Amino acid sequence: MRGGLPVPRRERPWLLLILALGAALRLYGLDWDGGQWLHPDERQVYFVTLGLGWPHSLAEALSPASPLNPHFFAYGSLPFYLLRLVAAGVGLLWPGFQPVDHLHLVGRSLATLFDLGTVSLTWRLARRFEIGRGVVAAALVSVAVLPVQLAHFYTVDPLLTFFVLLALNLAADVAQGAGWGRLAALGMALGLALATKISALPLLLVVFALGKTGDQKQGAGSALQFLKANLHLPVALALAGLFFFLVQPYALIDWPTFVDHTLRESQIAWGTLEAPYTLQYTGTWPFLDSMWQMALWGLGLPLGLVAWAGLAAALVRWLRHGSQNDALLLAWAGPYFLLVGLLHTRPLRYMLPLLPVLCILAVHLLEGKRLNGKRKTLLVIGHGALVIFSLFYALAFVGMYAAPHPWITASEWIYRHVPAGSSLAVEDWDTALPLPLEVDGQLRRIEEYRVQTLPLYDEPDDATKWQVLADRLSSSDYLLIASRRLYGSIGRVPDRYPVTARYYERLFAGELGFELVGEFTRGPTWLNPPLPPLPGAAPALLRPDESFVVYDHPRTLIFRNTGHLPAVELLRRLGVRVFEAEHGRGAPRCSAGVCDPRCRATASSCPTCAFRHLHCTAGAALFFCFESPVG
Repeated sequence: MRGGLPVPRRERPWLLLILALGAALRLYGLDWDGGQWLHPDERQVYFVTLGLGWPHSLAEALSPASPLNPHFFAYGSLPFYLLRLVAAGVGLLWPGFQPVDHLHLVGRSLATLFDLGTVSLTWRLARRFEIGRGVVAAALVSVAVLPVQLAHFYTVDPLLTFFVLLALNLAADVAQGAGWGRLAALGMALGLALATKISALPLLLVVFALGKTGDQKQGAGSALQFLKANLHLPVALALAGLFFFLVQPYALIDWPTFVDHTLRESQIAWGTLEAPYTLQYTGTWPFLDSMWQMALWGLGLPLGLVAWAGLAAALVRWLRHGSQNDALLLAWAGPYFLLVGLLHTRPLRYMLPLLPVLCILAVHLLEGKRLNGKRKTLLVIGHGALVIFSLFYALAFVGMYAAPHPWITASEWIYRHVPAGSSLAVEDWDTALPLPLEVDGQLRRIEEYRVQTLPLYDEPDDATKWQVLADRLSSSDYLLIASRRLYGSIGRVPDRYPVTARYYERLFAGELGFELVGEFTRGPTWLNPPLPPLPGAAPALLRPDESFVVYDHPRTLIFRNTGHLPAVELLRRLGVRVFEAEHGRGAPRCSAGVCDPRCRATASSCPTCAFRHLHCTAGAALFFCFESPVG
């Protein structure tokens, strides 16, 4: 089968409707954060893009110091260059365009366009594999919540998913007899996928799946026959490498930085290099956690369960019959799922490149063999139910964008109710509130307040750390918790953070003198259910991945320090016993209820353990008297 794949006339209106619906879901609430750039990965993309410039000479362009070098390789360079190029074009057409003010609108519009392209390619791939209802697969991708959410961020995932689907379509064309032009396009698509994110490497296995097909058709009686049958293998791989280095040349020119950043990201992903935001995955199950998060939150039920069943059915078909279509899909989906499922760090967005394939296989599972009569009617009802349930989920999700972001509403509340000059305690590794805003006609900023950062992730979780924290909490007027990031992850490792875990339990129980005066969310409560130790916490199976909630619909809490407890009383309520040594902080001291015999603290400096310490020192003195010759 050569050439393009025309859209049957009866499917055209359905496909147009699906694309229009997908565009509406993705464009609604595009400015969901009021231009504050509240997604950290998206913000990093914008910062890198704004830092790009044009070199003054070819020699400068070919050096690591080139202004075109992003100096950042956690992602591929294609998203940066593409955004910079499109933003420059928009600036020519829109004289009032200001990159700092409007770059996010350009980026998110680009993400939407690529995502709609993925919807079209999903239809094409399903039709190429002779799945009768390709429009159903396209509709499922169009209304699935995960791609709808990620199209509201200009991160690399929508672009990567598009190039993955483009490569799978071209590979299917090549497998069904397309010529060298499609093979060259396949190499280009592979290179662009790698230049978007290096985690697309498993996509290269699709080429080897084509090689296996060619070998079965041509035979491998000799080395010459094998080379003739598989000549497209080295050609496609060489073109992939060529396009990768053309689009991301500084992976070669500045290779030490490229290797360093790639290895660092790999270490974080595998858990050999820990970052605070990876604590949330401690104790989660490989594969099962990703599958359930995708089924419940990324796709929604019942589609999520049908999709994974479809993947399992495809594997069984391939093992039994060696289906070429299943081989191509599994050549990508299988290794990529194995890779992501084994990672320690598994944010839900890592599953996006699998989502279109899962939707195709879900439709194929229900379709089975050609049906007639009542069974065909049941099939239509089943497909319709999947689409309708997914659409209702998507509408409930995007409906939250009608309300302002919780960090914006919380910031407005702070500016209106907290006097300037008050002391605010904010958590490290989370967004510091309040955000810069115009309130009642005045530009307000966080600098109006005395801000104290609480380094709650610091280790060891001992008395030294908590002396600092207790002093800051005691002297603060308000405590701001921007999201569940810290208490949701620290609670998973109570053995490493025993005092901090106890702190959150007693804070939320109202035992530390802080009163909850503001709680800010948006959307249905079930989209971001409370986590322990908050009251009414959701069961473990119903808790979404942190990356699904903390960027566009976090739960923000504001506490007022009504008790103004002294630091020593806060420490006592947290069960922390600290002695300041008479000879300075560096001297040995008792901590966590364990008496150090070398401690020289006085009763006045540590009243919470004075009695026990008195027994330590008195006992030691008595022992010395009985053992000394004078005694």
